Amino acid sequence: MVQLAIQHAANMARWMEDPIVSHNLGLRSEPSLEKTIAWINNALQSPDMRPFAVLYKEQHVGNVVIDRIDRHLAAGRLSVYIGDASARGSGIGVTSIYLALEQCFNDLALHKVWVTVHTRNFPSMNAFHRLGFSVEGVLRDEFLLDGERLSVFYLGLLRDEFLRYAATRVEN
Repeated sequence: MVQLAIQHAANMARWMEDPIVSHNLGLRSEPSLEKTIAWINNALQSPDMRPFAVLYKEQHVGNVVIDRIDRHLAAGRLSVYIGDASARGSGIGVTSIYLALEQCFNDLALHKVWVTVHTRNFPSMNAFHRLGFSVEGVLRDEFLLDGERLSVFYLGLLRDEFLRYAATRVEN
């Protein structure tokens, strides 16, 4: 992972045209390169956000964003998507989440990381569960997917849980 930059905007804009990506993210407006560049600029200037590009074989295949960073609570939200369809299902997402969690708990000194995942996004749910996230709640009818209301799982991971997971990963 590297810091997201303007050079990644064209890929991002193209991925937002893929219904799998745009629908799972809950995109509310028509994507464009101009909007993507503006979003990247805002993200890079925000003190409460850390955007990263996911690279595989030196190619930009997705993004990881840590946002809604609350310094008082030492908590933040994690979002991830693999935009390049050929890279999905290969473990890149899980690896990217793991690397982002290292950023969250080591570099940002967060105590808790949380995510939301709609009830039909099975690949994301599996990835977060594999990394130790626990379901903390259900937000009923919180998401619209193709006009249908879906509930959203609110998942959380605490720093000590991640450190235990990371320690067992090193041992194995």
